[in-house]
Amino acid sequence: MLTKSLTRINLDAVIKYVLSKQGSDGGYLSFQYLDMFESSAEDTFYSLSVLETLGVEPPRRDRTVEFLRHLQHEDGTYSSVEVAFYSIMALSLLGASPRDPRGASEYLIKALYSNMNGNDILPGFETEQLIDESGVLKSKDATFTLTSADLTPVPIRTSMIVLALNKLGGLDGEAEEKAYPLLKDALSNSGLGTPASLEVAYWTLEALSTLDHLPETSNLVKWIYACENIDGGFSSTPGSKTAFIENLYYGLRSLEILGSRPKYVSSHLEYVTSLQNANGGFRRSRELGASALNYTFYAVKSLVLLDSL
Repeated sequence: MLTKSLTRINLDAVIKYVLSKQGSDGGYLSFQYLDMFESSAEDTFYSLSVLETLGVEPPRRDRTVEFLRHLQHEDGTYSSVEVAFYSIMALSLLGASPRDPRGASEYLIKALYSNMNGNDILPGFETEQLIDESGVLKSKDATFTLTSADLTPVPIRTSMIVLALNKLGGLDGEAEEKAYPLLKDALSNSGLGTPASLEVAYWTLEALSTLDHLPETSNLVKWIYACENIDGGFSSTPGSKTAFIENLYYGLRSLEILGSRPKYVSSHLEYVTSLQNANGGFRRSRELGASALNYTFYAVKSLVLLDSL
């Protein structure tokens, strides 16, 4: 049964918003405008996940599969770990696989070992083709790393590698041995006792649960509860009051992995409800107003985790 808060969520508008973001290439992009931009692997994953959650068949499925497979280079590599992760996960939602699964696995294993050695596999700005042959400007998410500010923290990138490899058939013993210590260390922030942020905690827990290697977690649960806000949402760290929608999802999902429940369910439902914009999408916070596919994903998935969808 839907809660009173959820009755104020316009699900038809959510669906219409997501579908409006599909480009002619079959992918999706939050800020798509007249097909001027190439779609994003990340936004395509978010869109497909929301549509699946709401029971909507994605349109032009074959075209979307083609777009996602095209993000893998002919030699099996990708422009970044992030693009590999989101395209592989999106293809999985469509019941499809990369055009070269073995090449994808080899790329990810190489990236994992590079992570362990402190060497990043990153696209070079000079070598990335930012405008395609038809004059379409590629999205930042397709090339993914244009500036140093775009770099994904190593624990999160490692988690992406583990989760993507799991979709491709799993990690071998050696790869798992390489990944586990780094992931476990991320939960204590290299011995400082707590994760660097709720985002790092979430990604690390997703990967460790996939490996079936969750460490002792009682202190971590207490830390996550300290991030929970009584007026709705979670902060990135205790006391920081950064109640962005992604932090709500990170907190709820982390608690679920750890077998715990949030304390302030009604407040969280009211918080999510307050973030839907007139166009059907969701914004990042009560103060920041633009809808985006990732914020909409976090909102819809949070409603599921709150047993309200």
